[in-house]
Amino acid sequence: MWVWVTDKLRRGWQFLVSLFRRKSMTKGQFEDIETTHGHEERLREESMALVRADPEMARRLEMIQKLMSLIFVYTIDHKSQSEDENTMQMLGVRLFNAASSGIKLALSGYYQTAFHQARDILEIGYLMDYFRTSPGERGVWKKADRKERREKFDPVKIRIALDARDGDTTKKRAEEYNKLSELASHANYGGFRLTSRGQFAELGPFIDGKFLIAWLEEIVLRLGPTAVMYANQFPNADPQLVHFFQEVGTELVQGYMRKPHSEATE
Repeated sequence: MWVWVTDKLRRGWQFLVSLFRRKSMTKGQFEDIETTHGHEERLREESMALVRADPEMARRLEMIQKLMSLIFVYTIDHKSQSEDENTMQMLGVRLFNAASSGIKLALSGYYQTAFHQARDILEIGYLMDYFRTSPGERGVWKKADRKERREKFDPVKIRIALDARDGDTTKKRAEEYNKLSELASHANYGGFRLTSRGQFAELGPFIDGKFLIAWLEEIVLRLGPTAVMYANQFPNADPQLVHFFQEVGTELVQGYMRKPHSEATE
């Protein structure tokens, strides 16, 4: 059972309370916003220090960087050869932005919203996996109205289609998606663990090593397969891009695609 902050305020709470209780006449127009940003940047420096001091965290952040580079080159350097490929590159923009946003949020101490980006990446990955074996559906998805999109391409419909395609009766895809939804995307009581340090809730960003390593593990687990699915949308890419894809894919499979050891989000 979570114990909420009452008279004993934690560090992040104390900072933000003092920040927003100043008299407005003594501040510049956006002083609170700028001060909050400065605090976030200081927390980012603390997070990076933790990452550099921990070989496992550093290794995973480096992998995330390589995966983002893979997404970048297939989005920017690859010249689309069809309307469908151009559509997939637009999904690549969303994928890159989700990963970049997740990094920004996680390193600044906003763990719950950082995990929400992991769910977005997972959802994009399922959609790309569906397009991988049903390429004709890419154009249908692009032109679908809201009713058709909900009927054919709603996230749950895509998961059901993938499970049926693979003969998978474990519902593992739904389990992973629902876990991130419960913890990060939906307003659920259990999700407060990602905005709490110990028994105390935190208002605003804060640093917690166990949440940071858990996010690094989760994002590699989600971004890795999704980046691979993305690159697979372009079968006639330049050989240099394909070689880079193969290098990153090999490193991903050999060193990272295993169940995370962190229990922070269990």
